[in-house]
Amino acid sequence: MEVDLAKNNIILDLSKLLAEALYPGGQEAKANQLIKVGSIIGRRDPLTEFQQKAIIGAISFFYKNVGSNANVTTYVMEFSELLKLCDSKQEDMGSYLINEIEKLEKKGVWLYDKVAKKLTRTLWFQSIEFTDREVAFHFTEKIIPIILEFAPMDAELQLVKGLRYKGKHTLSVFEIIWKWRNQGVVEYSISDIMRQLSLEQTRYSYGQLRLRVIEPSIEEIYAWDDAVFVRFGPTFSGRRVEGVWFEVKTGEEAKTLRKQHPEFKFSAQEDR
Repeated sequence: MEVDLAKNNIILDLSKLLAEALYPGGQEAKANQLIKVGSIIGRRDPLTEFQQKAIIGAISFFYKNVGSNANVTTYVMEFSELLKLCDSKQEDMGSYLINEIEKLEKKGVWLYDKVAKKLTRTLWFQSIEFTDREVAFHFTEKIIPIILEFAPMDAELQLVKGLRYKGKHTLSVFEIIWKWRNQGVVEYSISDIMRQLSLEQTRYSYGQLRLRVIEPSIEEIYAWDDAVFVRFGPTFSGRRVEGVWFEVKTGEEAKTLRKQHPEFKFSAQEDR
């Protein structure tokens, strides 16, 4: 079927396609759905928890093996491990699993190369194969270079964390605190941290920033990683909150502190 674009007054403009691909419906994409590496920017599709875990496992495996074998394009998982990713409350596990896999095969990313000025749509996996013991996830040709670009600088699995976190602000909060890990107490003014979180237009009060952004974000970071311990509190000028302070511990020291204080709680000024 041929369509005469001129006859139907349809004008395709790359900038409009790009805007819709990265910001569908004119809405700002969540920070954890955006991809930025080198000259490439992109947006990934939203994922269910099962889909997140499957892709995270595949990318983590890829990172661990790409140094020894640059031709790694497939992630093989034991079937028993795959079942651990599933919602154990499902009554019909077979139907649930097939439904999730069918959806996963349709999930992908929009990628825009600013140098080549090329917009690309690609899926995460070209195929997913089952045997009686294993499941093989085969990456698509277009997605592998993106993962490879991340790998040398991604010792903290930043791409994985972007996939992992569901909270709107969790990845942004993680990026702020993580660069100061094990470096003592750090301070930010309210205006500075709002700018770092791209929230300067919201005019949140400290209380709103705490309840809507900081607290749920660190709780989600805690839920995924028991080797992170965060102290976070306000700084005052008289009775007015003028900034925040925080300290981030990682590794074995963090694990010990988390055993003593398993849940994240805001600290008082005198606790610094």
